[in-house]
Amino acid sequence: MSSTALQIVEHFETSVGIPDAEKESCEKLLALYSINSFDDYTWNIFLATSGKRGTLYFSNQYPRLEIEILKASILNMLSAGATLSTCSGRIHDSFFVFDYFESRGFSITQLNQVIFLDFYNYISEINLENWHRNRYLQALQTLAESGEMLGMLNTLSTVSVGRRFKNPSSPKRAPEIQVISQVDNLFFDLNNDIPLGYRVIYFTLRLRTHRISEVLAMPLDCISYPEENVFTISVPTAKETAYHVPVFHQYSFLANGVCESIYYKLLMQQHDYSLSMQVQLKLQYQGYLFVHPKLLRIITVNDFNSYLSELCANNNVIDSDGNATKITSHDLRHINVCERLQSNIISATETMVECNHTSLNQTLGYGYPSKKDEAKHLADITKQIPLFGEQKEVRCLQIPSFKYERLLDDPLTRIIPGYGICCKQNCKPQFEKCIDCDSFFPDPSYRDCFSATIDLLLKRNQRIIQKHGSNAIIQHNEELIRLYQACITTIDAENARKNRGLS
Repeated sequence: MSSTALQIVEHFETSVGIPDAEKESCEKLLALYSINSFDDYTWNIFLATSGKRGTLYFSNQYPRLEIEILKASILNMLSAGATLSTCSGRIHDSFFVFDYFESRGFSITQLNQVIFLDFYNYISEINLENWHRNRYLQALQTLAESGEMLGMLNTLSTVSVGRRFKNPSSPKRAPEIQVISQVDNLFFDLNNDIPLGYRVIYFTLRLRTHRISEVLAMPLDCISYPEENVFTISVPTAKETAYHVPVFHQYSFLANGVCESIYYKLLMQQHDYSLSMQVQLKLQYQGYLFVHPKLLRIITVNDFNSYLSELCANNNVIDSDGNATKITSHDLRHINVCERLQSNIISATETMVECNHTSLNQTLGYGYPSKKDEAKHLADITKQIPLFGEQKEVRCLQIPSFKYERLLDDPLTRIIPGYGICCKQNCKPQFEKCIDCDSFFPDPSYRDCFSATIDLLLKRNQRIIQKHGSNAIIQHNEELIRLYQACITTIDAENARKNRGLS
């Protein structure tokens, strides 16, 4: 018979590892991807459908149970279609979680809501960006879900581990055109000493809107010739299917184009170099176009971005304010989209297809230029509009006196002293802000107009109060009375000062 009463548990029994039945199931699942044993701390993974290989490393410095829960999590991710890089990142993030639990003297199997909130507060105090904090929260959630599925969590209730840090809402912006132009000049000037592989990667990223991961995954046989004077490159999408089979997209270039001809020449040189290096490469690095210029492996994202950073620093690349700056491979994708959206040559839909985006909103989100370039672009647009040129005289609409009086009686009609009335209820006129400014001095000839307007507004408020009307309208009229009374006070004070000076 159960009871709703709770008793404190002084000590939890912690298992050494996951149950034998669950471990046997994990062994069978691992056999689909590796010849290694579930107990090994290194898994050499082979994805048969795509031919991709990689190695996953588990640490032996943590309790066996926690590592086995992590291993079960990784197997679930592989079976769900996660890439090897994603799995490797999850392992790394999980080690951070394990370090936290070890510092608190807990096991992950003792996770409860209080411990989760302590972990949340712990990472909130670390100097990290929110996306990085959320990676640790996702790792903890994955471990908690796997532990619960394996029956290893010693908790009396469901633990809510879905809390996340909100990312800033400001959009990612492209680097300044001035910065990109400087880097373009460095790469496109063939006299500059730049490693061939990095130069070809830069050309590929600038001429199309590829992701860096797509470019680095280009195979040796990526070049074809669909017709005379045209060459085509095949680029795999970075968004893989659940079976790790990439979809190849083809991009064509005119072989006699100014930039394209240079690009083709460099592309073939890189192809020949990579082909000559194949016999020296390990199996997992064979078949790719971008072999590292110095090492026996392919170029990585970190390699390319580090080189960009070094190039910008060595060549004093500066922004419009004269500050040293740098770019990343992903910045090139943003600037490419901005250039296409502002050119009016390539449509937004065509850009979306080229980017391999799933929606137009996703493409437009890449189209935010730097704030400096955005200001220049808007200035080019607005300078064609004669906002500050020769102005036509503004004439009020003339209406019969009986209609004017009827509108004047409307409690929502705005009274503009010495000018007329306005019935546009949503209008927030600038002159009211000017009147309230200490630097404003009203024309003394309008004093009687201000006084008459105040009398009309006072009578209007009396009628509204008698009829139990809107308090909002009463307050609005009182604000106008305050403004116009301030004008009268200013005029009277100035007149008094002048009179004292004459006497």
